[in-house]
Amino acid sequence: MPPQRIHRAQRVRGFGPDNMSRRQVRGAGWHRRGWRDRGFMWINIKEGSYGAVHGMDVNENQTLARFVQDVAHRQRTGDVYPDKPGWTWDLFFRRKSLVEMVEEFREEGRAETDDLVRDFFDGGETVIWKVYDEEGLERVWGVGWEYHGR
Repeated sequence: MPPQRIHRAQRVRGFGPDNMSRRQVRGAGWHRRGWRDRGFMWINIKEGSYGAVHGMDVNENQTLARFVQDVAHRQRTGDVYPDKPGWTWDLFFRRKSLVEMVEEFREEGRAETDDLVRDFFDGGETVIWKVYDEEGLERVWGVGWEYHGR
């Protein structure tokens, strides 16, 4: 079951640069819940269970699928991305996989524009990027790629 929407889903006239939000809302404060700077909200990206936390500005009218692609691109172009055969990654929000959620929405036949970032996030939240080796064990970047044991 995907995380519950925080806002009612709203139809948008297309998506992309022409539909970028330009709202100015101050909310709880900079990089916190409800804050918008020309329609952009801040979302934290935590690297693994014990990794560093980085963030990125995301337009509230961006699709959820595009957000997942942007996070993946940003992580892949980072200094420590594991480019090893058989290793995979996943992105979690409220203990739910965003990658699986986007795939489920596609299988249901939902339009990509039906699931926007603003329907699931309100700014200041944290998503978790996890990397798994070929055996399905979570790996965390430290001095090298180490196992995260439970």
